[in-house]
Amino acid sequence: MKKLALVFALGAFTFAGVQAAPVFSNVAVIQTVEDKVEIEAENLPQAVKDTILGSEETKALAISKAYQITDAEGTLSYEVVFGMEEDALTKKYDAEGKEISEE
Repeated sequence: MKKLALVFALGAFTFAGVQAAPVFSNVAVIQTVEDKVEIEAENLPQAVKDTILGSEETKALAISKAYQITDAEGTLSYEVVFGMEEDALTKKYDAEGKEISEE
């Protein structure tokens, strides 16, 4: 009788363990695709150049790198790195030259 009770108890625990397996609901995965290409500073759009030259913060700084970024919808933006290494300042601009603030 003790063996029968033991077998019954083990069977019940095994069944309960199977029922307690985690269930995953639908999980949304959002993936952003950007194409970031390094370009020469002189190839920046004139609107971006005008914004840089019109800003007190950036007009006296040398551009060390410039990138053209195309997002998944095909929208162009530009990332400009001013200065070198730890003194570097990075700004992003849209195609019309408006600064894009990092949120």
